[in-house]
Amino acid sequence: MFQERLKSIDRNSESITESIANFPERFGRTYHAYQDGSYRFPNDSPEQERLELQGLVMAELFGGRWYLAPITANGPPRRILDVGTGTGMWALEMGDRFPEARVYGIDLSPIQPTAVPSNVHFFVQDAAQPWDWNEPFDYIFIRSSLGSFGDFKNEIIQQAFDNLGPGGWFEAQDFNCEGHSDDGTLTPSSALQRWFDEMNMASRLANRPLSVAHVFKQWFLEAGFVDVHEKVFKVPMNGWAKDPRYKALGRLWEQNMLSGISGFSLSLFTQVLGRKPEEIEVSLVDVRKDISNLYIHTYAKIYVVYGRKPFPHEMTSTTAEEVGMTT
Repeated sequence: MFQERLKSIDRNSESITESIANFPERFGRTYHAYQDGSYRFPNDSPEQERLELQGLVMAELFGGRWYLAPITANGPPRRILDVGTGTGMWALEMGDRFPEARVYGIDLSPIQPTAVPSNVHFFVQDAAQPWDWNEPFDYIFIRSSLGSFGDFKNEIIQQAFDNLGPGGWFEAQDFNCEGHSDDGTLTPSSALQRWFDEMNMASRLANRPLSVAHVFKQWFLEAGFVDVHEKVFKVPMNGWAKDPRYKALGRLWEQNMLSGISGFSLSLFTQVLGRKPEEIEVSLVDVRKDISNLYIHTYAKIYVVYGRKPFPHEMTSTTAEEVGMTT
């Protein structure tokens, strides 16, 4: 099933001719037109393919699960929101799994297919702006969105809480821009580690931090969620792992990183750090070598955090105790 989905990635969807689809071009790549500049990564076909690959690898890492929250505990969800839907792959999958639900996907770029099931709807919307949904949702989801928001806690987590019905779930799946190595093979002076450091520095200067997934759980609690759970998964940066499953996942994550690293770097490093595109591309040669180096045992941590909006009868003091605000 997983391999079939990998082979089925296809970017030949119908094009949208509105002005918001007249994407500006920079560095030989295209970027979103609506709210131009608020998201600094490309939206073209290579990036769309990369995003779908990344989503499939994450789902496989989670044991074939597209979501971890127990959203069917009290019956199937009827209204689902996918924030930053990208190509719409996750929303379409959920629409197929829950045919009675209405699934909405929002994104800055209209890169989703237009021929979709009747229960799936896509809208161009800036999720950082106030949400204006008329009805509450049963389940809200966001994945791989760091670097898109200046205040993830209030713009996303708090707004998700406010737009859920009682008992509804919110789930965030993401990873920091960082590498981990238990045996010290990723050294502070390596090209890859320097790239992580510079990406984080540039994203902070741009007020779009790339590494806050480790505090999602705390922010969920502070927003008022209960039954908050955090699960941390590890995926190798390449095929260095001995375990066949993780070796295969690592090779796919390597492909994900190699295909994305130029797009990750160019806007941030030119616009924020003042570097020239040619200088950036030269520096990425050694970063790519480190990503593919089987002797550097780097892995990424992927955080999955989900929580439930409490019912009115539930004591608000529960949240305060979990956050540690009680004396």
